[in-house]
Amino acid sequence: MNQQQEVKNLVKQFSDSVVSKKLWKQQDSLLLACSGGLDSVVLARLLKNSGFSFEILHCNFNLRGDESNRDEQFVRSLAAEMNVNIQVKSFETREQMVNMGKGVQETARILRYRWFEEVVKEKKLLGSEVWVLLAHHNDDQAETIAMNFFRGTGISGLIGMKPKLNHLVRPLLSFTRKELAEYAAALSIKWVEDSSNADDHYTRNLFRLEVLPLIRKVFPEVDANLVGNGKRFSEINFIYQLHLEKTIQKLLLKNDVGWKIPVRKLMNMVPLDTIMFEIFSRFGFNVDHCMEIKKLFLASTGKSMQSASHIVLKNREWLLITSVSEVKNKLVVISEDAIEVAFGNQTMTMKSVVVENLNLLENHIAYINKHELTFPLILRPWKEGDYFYPLGMKKKKKISRFMTDIKLSKFEKDQQWVMESGKKIVWVVGRRIDDRFKIKNKSDAVLMFTC
Repeated sequence: MNQQQEVKNLVKQFSDSVVSKKLWKQQDSLLLACSGGLDSVVLARLLKNSGFSFEILHCNFNLRGDESNRDEQFVRSLAAEMNVNIQVKSFETREQMVNMGKGVQETARILRYRWFEEVVKEKKLLGSEVWVLLAHHNDDQAETIAMNFFRGTGISGLIGMKPKLNHLVRPLLSFTRKELAEYAAALSIKWVEDSSNADDHYTRNLFRLEVLPLIRKVFPEVDANLVGNGKRFSEINFIYQLHLEKTIQKLLLKNDVGWKIPVRKLMNMVPLDTIMFEIFSRFGFNVDHCMEIKKLFLASTGKSMQSASHIVLKNREWLLITSVSEVKNKLVVISEDAIEVAFGNQTMTMKSVVVENLNLLENHIAYINKHELTFPLILRPWKEGDYFYPLGMKKKKKISRFMTDIKLSKFEKDQQWVMESGKKIVWVVGRRIDDRFKIKNKSDAVLMFTC
């Protein structure tokens, strides 16, 4: 078969793959993420030769000095030559590394995908479906699956990259780098080389340049085997996820804080480690974290474990899962066994008391009917739309109106907190309790909150 015929065949394979996998429709808006390297430049040519309209997106991370600017100019020239629109985004990546507290590759990845999302949202306002095309190929897929295996991502990681996920499409996953290079050679296609691709300090480069080449000496078909395993794991994962979701629905329950899990029911699950990983990985916890979370099963109330995004708190017979952002936004969780909690620049205490000799006129003390409470309680700043039933009243009242009526200053309003149970306001802290939570008779169990 001559070169020209090989080129035609690859273009046809590409076009057929787009149709058979339903990657996009002819009328959709296509945005090609193009670095200027072999893979993305070949993808640009395949799109053009297949008759698809597209635009180019290029990121300049300003990490390689003149080389970064060279890449940008190359991609701009490519867009001009192909008569397609181009958008270029320049990032101060090293500065962002400091702000994010992450490495170079991770920072660049976050910046890149954030920008892609912004462009997609803008394009969607025009009414069409929008896809960002990424030039990952078969070799990249093999590397990803291998890295995920050693990283310990579970079955989902062993599937590898999906050809279509949200607004991202990877139309070259069924093509090898060798096929793309041969296509480029046949058409004398030029591209630029990123010098950082030879730096084995980066994990992917280490696998590409050292790990996989060593394995190929023993198993020459390792790339095809890895990708083939990924496809099989994808089918296995479909069945696995059906059963898993039914199990998780019985365990992971929504509550006012976020989520809660019954400890005893979780402890009795089989296989425990797998189920725990599948639940807690959703909240940023890894395998090692899950081993530590196990220790909370028998820990006392108040013990916790934290990931980058969430906190797991032991509260009697439950594990409570709350996002870190909620906590940072001044949300305080009060467990049933709590004695003292800090909020704002204040401290609140909680204890059980008897009904006799209670001074109900002290605003800094709230006597609450324990039978009406659902733990955990939430302590937070008030917000617009909050309302309660002030003690002695049968009609609800917005807290903003209540504060105006008792003539609070703007500063005092800004500092006002509320305590809630089951999404109902229990106490406008230091001001008035809600009538629904008042003590009704001497047999009521009473909790006294003091601030």
